[in-house]
Amino acid sequence: MTERYGYWDRILHVDLTEGRTWTESLGDDWFRRFGGGRALIAHYLLTATPPGVDAFSPDNILVFAPGVATGAPVPGAGRHSVGGKSPLNNGYGEGESGGYWGAELKRAGWDGIVVHGAAATPTYVWIKDGDVEIRDGSHLWGKVSGDVEDILREELGEQRCRITQCGPAGEKLVRYALVSNDLNEVAGRTGMGAVMGSKKLKAIAVRGTQPVPIADKAGLMSIAKWVSSTLDENHRGFHEYGTGGAMQGKNLEGGMPTLNYREGRFEQIALVDAIAVAEQYRVDMGACYACSVRCKKVVAVEARQEDAGLTRKGKAINVDPEGRWRVDPRYGGPEYESLAALGPSVGVADLVAVLKSNELCNALGIDTISTGTTIAWAMEAWEKNLLTAQDTGGMELNWGDGGTVVKLIEMIANREGFGDLLAEGSERAAAKVGKGSERFLTTVKGMEMAMHDPRHMERMRGSYLTAPTGGDHMQQHEYKNGGRNQVGLCHFLAYSDQQSLDLINSVTGWGMDQAEWEQVSDRGLAMARLFNMREGTTRADDRLPARFEEALPMHPGLSPESQSEIVTEYYVRHGWDGETGIPTEATMNALGLGSYKAARAAIPV
Repeated sequence: MTERYGYWDRILHVDLTEGRTWTESLGDDWFRRFGGGRALIAHYLLTATPPGVDAFSPDNILVFAPGVATGAPVPGAGRHSVGGKSPLNNGYGEGESGGYWGAELKRAGWDGIVVHGAAATPTYVWIKDGDVEIRDGSHLWGKVSGDVEDILREELGEQRCRITQCGPAGEKLVRYALVSNDLNEVAGRTGMGAVMGSKKLKAIAVRGTQPVPIADKAGLMSIAKWVSSTLDENHRGFHEYGTGGAMQGKNLEGGMPTLNYREGRFEQIALVDAIAVAEQYRVDMGACYACSVRCKKVVAVEARQEDAGLTRKGKAINVDPEGRWRVDPRYGGPEYESLAALGPSVGVADLVAVLKSNELCNALGIDTISTGTTIAWAMEAWEKNLLTAQDTGGMELNWGDGGTVVKLIEMIANREGFGDLLAEGSERAAAKVGKGSERFLTTVKGMEMAMHDPRHMERMRGSYLTAPTGGDHMQQHEYKNGGRNQVGLCHFLAYSDQQSLDLINSVTGWGMDQAEWEQVSDRGLAMARLFNMREGTTRADDRLPARFEEALPMHPGLSPESQSEIVTEYYVRHGWDGETGIPTEATMNALGLGSYKAARAAIPV
């Protein structure tokens, strides 16, 4: 028997329609060639779903996909992906999350979970090492994530179990609903929470007691020590502020997404950046599994003056100056994307409103990026009189009104009134409203773009144009982040390419060289591209919205011709047809993707 390190070769299948589970082995060669993550998701999308499957159909799947690094005792190895066909972009869907849940799943002896079918009534899944149960979850349905975690830990008698779940927004099929774990870690993008809700799967609770096997423990420990010993040099900014510490610099450069990407500067940026959070409302910094950087903000706000003086871990909890909202520290705190999407993008300079908006998104289960950007689209449509009080139920959608943003989040998550329209995402909402409101969209392949303006940041252009999920900013369209994504390694750790490779080899014992490591990413990208094209994506979808052809005060617009050049160069460099973007037969053969040629043949001509 082959001795395995970093993985178990055990995939858990859960069929909610039939109420049964089984285990699949993909083989040692599969894990070396693909690593997990994106490739695991794409593998099952290509082999286990019919062409044209509706995202909310029981025939869609939901895949929880760690990688071979997930669960290794080293900083950055706490990540996993969640994927399926997206109800937002109608193609390849994936979100990535940190925290502890992915590592707990690996420690329970599993390399992934594939959820099939749909339950007749709400359910949850309980995994304790190798034991798996499908249980009734009716008592959890409709509850926010903090309540679900409390109930399940009490019910299971396992205070150390880790729970991933969809919130009320997922239950109501909000198209950008997220999947959360540990209450404040989220697979936020592409609407996987809505897929989870469509399957009546409320949560998966996991308790694992088996250390992930490591090939070279000494080598891995040396990498872990490098991170902790060079914290000041490489990660001090993340440790102090998380992401978002450089918002004022981005603003000075004219690249802060402001008023729906219409402007590049927000005059009140210092009121809502990560520095302001740290100085006023941060009470702690949290960490993901085995990570010494501790970059996760924890914020707390009290609503009543009589609560002034309360503390958490020795730090005073400040009071909302206007006495409106309490913000629960269990839900963490906003990182850059959330600060920008719920702040400058909608013109809000009220920090407590931004913190409350972030908390509600985590508790109710919706993506902060798509939420803020969809609201920004609506505010611009309101400003231009394309939406009126008759459309909104009497609400005014004025830039900068943090109270309106908070209220809209609750309405979206519960599909109440005007929130029901916004729950469809900005692209579908614009198609329904019409009147030219489409020109205010900031979507790629149906998904709202993240808070990095490609007119300002050249390196983001290729990511937005060619990422398989659409408006994704994580630059996973290239091997460096694409490879990290597949093996479950954090993008934010300052590992060099060689250190990443050394880490993977220390975990697995494979002895990969750089060329083989790059091919791991290339396979995942090609597979995701095949699925997208099977579902109808074409080159015409690899484009930025019209808003980005407009100039910012400090940056020129991006012409369709310049965008097309980036796309063509990307196709050719990855061995895809330079005109269509279909991976060529030669590339399929070189990457060993012969078993997916049927998907290539199914691409509409």
